[in-house]
Amino acid sequence: MKLFFFFLLVLFIGAGFIYQQEWIVYFHSGDWEILQKKMGENLLTILIITFGFMMMQNIFSILPFLLLTMFNIWLFGFFYGYIWSLIGNFLGSVLVFYLGRYGFHKWGMKYNHLTIKQKIENNGFKFVLWLRLFPFMPASVINIGCGLSNIKAKDYITATFIGNTIFVFMLALFSEGVIALEYQYTIYIVLTIFLILIGSAQVRKAVLKRKDKQRQQCKSYFLNL
Repeated sequence: MKLFFFFLLVLFIGAGFIYQQEWIVYFHSGDWEILQKKMGENLLTILIITFGFMMMQNIFSILPFLLLTMFNIWLFGFFYGYIWSLIGNFLGSVLVFYLGRYGFHKWGMKYNHLTIKQKIENNGFKFVLWLRLFPFMPASVINIGCGLSNIKAKDYITATFIGNTIFVFMLALFSEGVIALEYQYTIYIVLTIFLILIGSAQVRKAVLKRKDKQRQQCKSYFLNL
């Protein structure tokens, strides 16, 4: 059953990538009115096509996340565009996660002995949430990397939903001009510094905790002499 699911997903992705090549050119060039005419007026068709775009972003990261959000908001308006961007990217992330988990997980198991891998997996929720909010990390790397790891699916899915809810909303604000697009990278840098500071604080806390534990063990050893 897992192999069947994996085969269908790969087939869908491959067919979509081939079929939508011309449309990707229109998308990148900003010829959205032409692309809209190509897609037609059927809502289901439009949803399938835009979901295909979001799937490609989650696998290859060839389409900018911000541009996808802007396109959805241009098509559906702010509220529905945001909701569809959130749903599409969330579903795409989960599907690619399971693609890595069912298709290539055995390869990732070769590195189970690495201490850093074990620590990341033991703190899967925090790690995934941190990456989802990190603006310069490609979604494809997060999705496939977590699929190859032993991070619990529940932790991955929950952290992805929370992280995407926040990050996609920020992109939606850029799209609507609520936050000027010229400040995009400034905000990204500030957010990155903030996340690095939080990560550093967590690492420092863990190091101090380990040192305190070692001191307690040494103290107990000498008291028992």
